[in-house]
Amino acid sequence: MNLKTTSLQESLLLNSLKSVPFQGNLEAHTLLTVAQIALQIQATLLKNSISYAQSVSGSLILKTTLKNTLETLTKYTGADEGSIFLIDEDGVIIESILARGAVTRDFKDSLISKVLDDGLAGWTLRHRQMGIIYDAIADDRWVQLPNQPYQARSALAVPLIYGVNIIGVITLTHAQANHFDEAIAVLMQYSMESIAAIILNAQLHAEYRPLGLA
Repeated sequence: MNLKTTSLQESLLLNSLKSVPFQGNLEAHTLLTVAQIALQIQATLLKNSISYAQSVSGSLILKTTLKNTLETLTKYTGADEGSIFLIDEDGVIIESILARGAVTRDFKDSLISKVLDDGLAGWTLRHRQMGIIYDAIADDRWVQLPNQPYQARSALAVPLIYGVNIIGVITLTHAQANHFDEAIAVLMQYSMESIAAIILNAQLHAEYRPLGLA
């Protein structure tokens, strides 16, 4: 599916050589704790990705990796729900998992277009910057979707950047306001590139294993 907002594609091209780090003000001991947790996340995801590469076939490798990534991140951040969108270099959606679960293709395409046009995920992709919503009621970057089966008062969107390429965005939500703080944001900042590398590796496995090349 093509992203409907051309400005998003233009922004991805213009900003392809830069990303904006989250600026936190955490004390040294808190940063150390956050760094240790980030290493735990990365080790867990890497261990699971190796297992999937040996036991899961074809395109299921990517889907399984994405699902495990969301499960791991919601566990370590205390989020209620999570979604993930992967894009190619032209800004085309190539894979996705929605927080609400399985829906029809047309409805899924409509929801993705909405959040990428008007929502936090699209803002994060355009700015190549982590986005935090402390209270969704007071932040116009949050889009309330039709028949949303979960509550979201706070949210965190993380761009997946590997090298100079942005390959997608992960969005985590919580039913209470102010759930995502500086510590969680820095945790995701530390983990972002490793997560992107693991997902990219799964994508390559999904593409080349059916050809007998992986």
